[in-house]
Amino acid sequence: MKGLVATVVAGALAGKVCEIKCKITGTDCPSEAVEFAPLNLTVLAWNKETQSYKDEPAGFLEAHALPGTKDDWQMYLHGPMIRPRREMEPGADVPPFYVSATWTNEVYRFDNIQRSGRGQPIRAQQKRVAKVIAPSTSFAIEDSEGNMTGMLVAEGQPFLFNEPFNPEHKEKNWGGVEYISDNSDTCEKVFPNKVDSRGSFFSHQDVVNTVSCHPGTNVCFFTVWRFFDDSKIMHNKLAQTLFHDCLHYCVFEGMDEESMNKGCIKGGVVEYETGEKVCSKEGVGAVHGMTVAHTDKEDPSQFDIFLVMTGGAQFVGGESSVRKVRVQKDMATNDVKVLSHQRFGDDLFVASVNRTSPDGMAPLDAGGDHAWPDESGKYMWLSTFRYGNSGVHMLDYETGDLIYSVHGMDKLLPHNYAYSAGIHGTGTLGQKGSTLLTATSACNHPKTACAPIPYSPVTKALGLEAVGIMYIIDLSELLSADSIKSSTVMV
Repeated sequence: MKGLVATVVAGALAGKVCEIKCKITGTDCPSEAVEFAPLNLTVLAWNKETQSYKDEPAGFLEAHALPGTKDDWQMYLHGPMIRPRREMEPGADVPPFYVSATWTNEVYRFDNIQRSGRGQPIRAQQKRVAKVIAPSTSFAIEDSEGNMTGMLVAEGQPFLFNEPFNPEHKEKNWGGVEYISDNSDTCEKVFPNKVDSRGSFFSHQDVVNTVSCHPGTNVCFFTVWRFFDDSKIMHNKLAQTLFHDCLHYCVFEGMDEESMNKGCIKGGVVEYETGEKVCSKEGVGAVHGMTVAHTDKEDPSQFDIFLVMTGGAQFVGGESSVRKVRVQKDMATNDVKVLSHQRFGDDLFVASVNRTSPDGMAPLDAGGDHAWPDESGKYMWLSTFRYGNSGVHMLDYETGDLIYSVHGMDKLLPHNYAYSAGIHGTGTLGQKGSTLLTATSACNHPKTACAPIPYSPVTKALGLEAVGIMYIIDLSELLSADSIKSSTVMV
């Protein structure tokens, strides 16, 4: 069976999706001038005592939105990655950032991002820097001077077929993790790999949602997750054998291009301190999004990771939760072990949607998505995609207490449910120059079905085409209603 599957997958349709035709930093890439339209998002404060949101909004955050089109990401956008402020171009107000067009197999860069005043559009240059298989999230690889030379890209194609009607690029491939760089016009497979070789359905491929790394120890993590994780069809040994959704780790010699090309020197599935593998579990799901967070100040071999557990294929009901995990790398043996783990963020994942139990399928669920630790070290931002509490949320890093929820991104366009599908940022709330990026994917009928609908004359005539929206959210100031100009949209 293994040989047959390998033959089917390898006997790909004639093309190859991966290609890099310009510099990953945007040099020599075709550029299009775009405008992000202004709007204001509502911020609700959580009342810990009453376990509910306060009646009046805590304020508003100014945001700017750019809808997808037929020629870029259409309905499916994921995983923004912002670069450090040191890379801002002269006259720019926001650092360059990257975003993943999952459905159209493309990675985009936005640069020369300029604000023109409160309530006015943001102008930027949009560039396609690479084609990869169903990109979801990415992690930048830099040289010794901090210059970006490439990126690790998490690829996940649960449908197997990539661009089936494009003779140049059509390919059968579930994805994995690829390294793309300025020094190659192709992708270099990083996961699955020689030290962690088993992929989905016994292939050398797998559906990866998130890649996140800890440069201090040269450890990266990859989340294998499918949208139908913990659905009824997955509750048997055969499904778990063929499609095992787990959290994997990879240890590199370094976090530079040479080490990326050499691949992982050690890897495998992460295990909790109890010995239980961090894999799909009935009533919990598997790791959908995750992030490497803060390093222990006393012991740099120890650091936190946050695991966003999600299960179920629906956009109303399902299951989701977060685990805060302390990890340590043995610097002599390169072993990676979990020291401890605990639940995190139950205000958001349990109380805000009135779950009757912390785990298990519920008729209304928040839908855990992705996570970003802000630069203050005090707060963790989490995104959620399900109908019960879609948005982005600020939590206390230590306690997991919910502080603020930002709502409105899902309701910007009529008959268009734009749900959060990845966050990243710089700075912290109330600090000048701070920004939170949120990518959204979209569908038309979240309460009944929420699947990607390709753009075509037929789907357009039927009114089925949805629009994924990219948001730039200004964290520098929490605005009052009186300070907002009437010319901006409030949602």
